[in-house]
Amino acid sequence: MRSTTVLGDVMRIGRLAVGIAIALLAVACGGRKEAPVERVEILSGVRIQALQMQNVPDEIEAPGTVIAVATAQVAARTMGTALQVAIREGDHVSRGQLLARLDERELAAHRRSAEAAEEVSNAGVAQATKALASAQAQADVAKKTYDRYIYLKEQKSVSAQEFDEVAAKYQAAQAGLEQAQAAVQQAQAVRLRAKSEFEAATSVASYARIEAPFDGRVVGRRVEPGSLVSPGVPLFIVEDTSRYQLEVTLPDNAVAAIRKGTAARVELDPLPGDSIAGRVAEMEAGADPASHTVRARVDLSKNPRVESGIFGRAFFAKGWRRGLLVASDALVTRGQLRGIYAVDGGALAHWRVLTVGKTLGPQVEVLSGLGEGETVVLNPGTLELDGKRVSMAATREGESR
Repeated sequence: MRSTTVLGDVMRIGRLAVGIAIALLAVACGGRKEAPVERVEILSGVRIQALQMQNVPDEIEAPGTVIAVATAQVAARTMGTALQVAIREGDHVSRGQLLARLDERELAAHRRSAEAAEEVSNAGVAQATKALASAQAQADVAKKTYDRYIYLKEQKSVSAQEFDEVAAKYQAAQAGLEQAQAAVQQAQAVRLRAKSEFEAATSVASYARIEAPFDGRVVGRRVEPGSLVSPGVPLFIVEDTSRYQLEVTLPDNAVAAIRKGTAARVELDPLPGDSIAGRVAEMEAGADPASHTVRARVDLSKNPRVESGIFGRAFFAKGWRRGLLVASDALVTRGQLRGIYAVDGGALAHWRVLTVGKTLGPQVEVLSGLGEGETVVLNPGTLELDGKRVSMAATREGESR
């Protein structure tokens, strides 16, 4: 009886396990869903291009800084207090324009004193000239009298005493004439000295006006109203804005290929994409023994946006080489990185970081990150294209040569 009961329990447990298994199988079969198919966005209206190696200029690159051809440090030529400062840094000035004015009261007083001394000297010359005329007249009369008495003496018509008196008067008149002539010369010398002192005082008085030496722009100002200035201490720095040069540093092994008159292509950092024509104007005679470099100055063609202090580079052509170029508009900047959307074999676009070199017109040279034959998107715009598929109908640009 007991064995029959145990057997019944086992059979019930078996049937329960089979039921549970069937239920689980039904749930598993009924709950299975197919995995969703990932959809990739297809890009339309894009232009793509397969890159090829091109001939690019092989150039010597020389970094440098823009300087003005003419720069003047304007200083006071006399000591004084600055009463007026007429300009500020950055102002454009014309030759002779007032930059600052010093207190000229003491200078003006000295000028008036010199002018008065000149007037006194002129009066002295006039007085001495009149005295000379009187002495000349007396000497002429004495000479005529003396000549007559010589004749009378020869005729024995006058006594020796009378002749001696006339001779003495003649000698006195001659001495008076010579003295009057010396007085005139002395008065003229005094007048000349007084005139020179007046001109010097007038010139010194003009030192109170500090003026621009030429047309240009004020790039430095070191004086304020009320400041005491001293001779020779620079107050303003004025540069000529009509001509600029790029002062560059060349490696000594480039001296053989570059000389005075060599043409250059100049690029300035604040003017990206702009190329300025230049020509070597000056070169040092020898290389620096420590750095093994040579300094040169490149004349820049006129450009209103060029200013002194700008950093730039001069490029000197020395031949051709093969390089990979891509349109500048195809580049995408993310923070400090520059990259491009490259299209893989499955027509998917992927952003790729590039190392770029020099800019050549509308194109830029790719130094690393792309290879010949790879396809890139030319008009990425501002949309995120990474991982999206390029339409097979995309416009393919002609291959660059």
